[in-house]
Amino acid sequence: MKNAHAKNALTFWQVDALTQESQFMQNRILQLSRSADFFYLDAENGNDKWNGKRPTPEEGTGPFKTFIGAIDGIRAQRAFPNEKDSKLSIVGYPGDKRPVISGAVKISGKNFTPLGDKIFFAPFKGKCSKHVFLGKKRLIRARKPNLKKWTGSDMTGEGPYLTIKDLLHPTSDCDRQASGGYRQKNCHSNNKMGFLFEQGDIDPNWSNPKTGDIVIFQGWTAERGHVKNVSAGNILEFTKPLRFPIGEHPKSSGFRYIVEHIFEELDATGEFFCDEEAQILYLIPPEDALLDEDVFIASEDTFFIITDTKDIQFEGLEFRHSHDRNFNSYRRKPSVFHVEHTRHFSVKRCLFSNIGYTGILIYKSCNSIQILESQFSDVGYFAIDSNVQTKNLLISKNTFEGCGVTNMFQPSCLHIRGAENVKISDNKINRSSYAGMRIGWQSTFTKDYVSEGRYVFDVVRNDVSNYGMGILSDFAGIYLASHPGCSGPKANLSNCHLHARVAFNTVHNASAYRYGGMGIYGDTAVSSLTVENNWLYDLDGAAVNFHCGQNNVALNNMIYHVKNGRVFGTCNAIVGKGVLLKQDLTFKKNVIYVTHRNGRLWRPFDAWRFDAPDVDNNVYYFSSDDQRQRDEFFPKKKSFGEWQSKSHDLNSVIGDPEFMDTKNRDFRLKISSIARNIGIKSFDLRK
Repeated sequence: MKNAHAKNALTFWQVDALTQESQFMQNRILQLSRSADFFYLDAENGNDKWNGKRPTPEEGTGPFKTFIGAIDGIRAQRAFPNEKDSKLSIVGYPGDKRPVISGAVKISGKNFTPLGDKIFFAPFKGKCSKHVFLGKKRLIRARKPNLKKWTGSDMTGEGPYLTIKDLLHPTSDCDRQASGGYRQKNCHSNNKMGFLFEQGDIDPNWSNPKTGDIVIFQGWTAERGHVKNVSAGNILEFTKPLRFPIGEHPKSSGFRYIVEHIFEELDATGEFFCDEEAQILYLIPPEDALLDEDVFIASEDTFFIITDTKDIQFEGLEFRHSHDRNFNSYRRKPSVFHVEHTRHFSVKRCLFSNIGYTGILIYKSCNSIQILESQFSDVGYFAIDSNVQTKNLLISKNTFEGCGVTNMFQPSCLHIRGAENVKISDNKINRSSYAGMRIGWQSTFTKDYVSEGRYVFDVVRNDVSNYGMGILSDFAGIYLASHPGCSGPKANLSNCHLHARVAFNTVHNASAYRYGGMGIYGDTAVSSLTVENNWLYDLDGAAVNFHCGQNNVALNNMIYHVKNGRVFGTCNAIVGKGVLLKQDLTFKKNVIYVTHRNGRLWRPFDAWRFDAPDVDNNVYYFSSDDQRQRDEFFPKKKSFGEWQSKSHDLNSVIGDPEFMDTKNRDFRLKISSIARNIGIKSFDLRK
């Protein structure tokens, strides 16, 4: 199909899809089949008045031209009207390339005119967007400070950064000096409305400051404040309050910010500025790029709404250039696919790229959903998000490259909730501005919700890498949580069981801004987690952290600890206003290979209440010759002998576990390894 473009979401019974004006279908014919009938769609040569039964025009008939025309035409021809849009497959016609479905306004590169030495401009019709692309590369809104080097696959939250000079309303327990402590919880609401900036960082003579946004970094989030005014005294004010007050997270935020979308800051390759009133797009492309590439301004936020139907399949298609409705918060939509009240829905061998917000949203009451062998790249927020009511969900053999590109409210490639039989397997996740995947974050279950050996969530054989990217703090490659009701001194942990297994995954190469680039993290007292047979290495925080919770097990993991700080995290008095919740956990048959002289098993304030954790049959090895580390590595600054005297790690040993090849990150155990003697099993996770 060539150049098919759709303007509004197509609904499959409701399959809301795009119309001719806003959805580009490039290079290939699309094949639609219903049961044994086949229909064709060709955006260049088709006609919605035809019956769609032929792939090319012939004898007064031929392919449909638009999605809406195709769906309406198929509905008119269906033999069983009560089936609505069920049993419908939308498949790329066999060939070398996928049909491309785009939600963008396209501007030919040849339509741009130079303005000075490096800026080019072109007229367009429509609304501005944060999501503008030169070919397949994402352009960045004009910003200060500039990126070190634009690549076309950049995170908008990447540094360098400017630094806030002071708060609008400092107090004795919330100020720039962090007098209120690690987390300043009593910040005045005025601090949501702006800040004081350093002289020279913001120009009060900008021609139109009201076009600008300020990206404000908190601890584990970043949000945009729209500029209202720049006034005397170096004060910048927002049009609306931020979600969180500036200053609440003094250390983990670093009081950082970025200026976005000011025309005077359009000065570096890869940047753009969109003047909606004048309907002109300005940009600075690489030299001669506009000779070969077109420019796309994302216009449509939702391509397909699938609701109240069954047996819908998408295969071999490419989806690009979705908008985000200018939304910037924890909300999960808009999404390219919005699916609800649907059974037997699948996406296979598709590509989602240049996505403004969420790729696929599995919303209310869905059952038997499969997302297989697909690619997701350059995603504004979540690639896939599912609802707590979801049952029988399989996400397998997909690749994810670049998530949380523009929305930084705790983003991840996968944000998966569910109620029954959710399996996430054999996926590759690389580059996220926060977590690799978030599991749970929902109303959880009782301890007996599933039978022994069964799980609601099974997370197996995934590779999660290069997450965090130094942008935010307090996250993990695989980040599991319950709900806020499971935290606090009066929490009832009987309903905080997630029933998740995390096994045979490689989680590695994390980078936090300040702290907490962990491997596997169970937060908010989430319970019934089994973390086993994982390779966890090159992290920026604990390999495994059970932040309170019960019935949690870490078993037979290979841990290569390269940073200062703890290897394993437990409950602490920060949760529950100083009151520790009852916690029970097991940490057995793990190999802990510590390369940093300041690495420790616990943090000083990690603790537990009631029963001590069951820690045994582990192998510990220190590549440093630092005696202080050996004297203080175990909890409460104890040596190994002192720790054992408290009946911990009685069957554990200190010695070289003999990994196959630490330089090349091969953590199989050699036959002669001492770990084998205490029941630790070797397993192969090489890719």
